[in-house]
Amino acid sequence: MKKFKFLFTMLLLATMAGFSSCSDDEDDVDVREQAIGNYSFTTSIYIEDEGKLVSFASELSDLGEALGIEFKESDFQFTGTATVSKSGDSKILIKEDGADGDQWILNNIKEASNGFVFDVDATTIDDVQFTNYSGYQLEGETKTYGGGYIATNKKLEFYIYSTLEEVLDASLDEETADDLVELLIASGYTEEDAKEDAKQKVVFEFTLTKK
Repeated sequence: MKKFKFLFTMLLLATMAGFSSCSDDEDDVDVREQAIGNYSFTTSIYIEDEGKLVSFASELSDLGEALGIEFKESDFQFTGTATVSKSGDSKILIKEDGADGDQWILNNIKEASNGFVFDVDATTIDDVQFTNYSGYQLEGETKTYGGGYIATNKKLEFYIYSTLEEVLDASLDEETADDLVELLIASGYTEEDAKEDAKQKVVFEFTLTKK
């Protein structure tokens, strides 16, 4: 009987060790690994209008018509390349290629059935404060995130935003800003319109495809 109890105890310990080993293996899996690499990307610019994203070109269509200018979506898109790497124990760094390439840090990374989802650290670039924008949604879910990585098509997507006021202040010099104000006033734009529009969110959508 003592021998039986000894064997049973050894078997139980071995089984527990086996479970412990499996658990450790699972804990060692780093979901970030699948996204590491080199990417090409496209950035598209939108305005948030009543909770929906509208292309910047569409938002400016009425103004463009009044000024005799045709705005195209391609006018508010730009492309480039970037490198994705791990940052610390739990974050991801996205760095646009080039000496002056912008950097974005992804946080709150959570595994999903087809990759992972995340949020984006707030950061300041060229005096513009960019903040995480929850514009990404997994199929079949109602919750939104700052972005996500889909393993099957090797695509990484994320959203950030600033206000129209901040973006214009950083983008236009004083003379250009004054000229724009004159054009806006000539087209019927009012001070109340300006105050309301200044609060609008300008949303930047980054779509990265692994090379």
